[in-house]
Amino acid sequence: MKKSLEQLLYKYDPFDLGEGNYPTEMSAILVLLTIHDQVSPLAQAIGEIFEESFGEQPDQQELTTLATNLLLCEDSCEL
Repeated sequence: MKKSLEQLLYKYDPFDLGEGNYPTEMSAILVLLTIHDQVSPLAQAIGEIFEESFGEQPDQQELTTLATNLLLCEDSCEL
């Protein structure tokens, strides 16, 4: 079963607020996917989104994993 980008983002919960509690950040990350096609710049940009919203960035390894999965999914997942 293919996962969608939205499912990956829905399950991402860096600050233990519960799955799906980041709609603003999720929307911004989907926009970032139209700009970035490499893991490192995407992970950095995602971190900046969360820092703007929460005053801190999620763990760098988590950001890198999320960015990697999103880019892989973008090429093969359903939108």
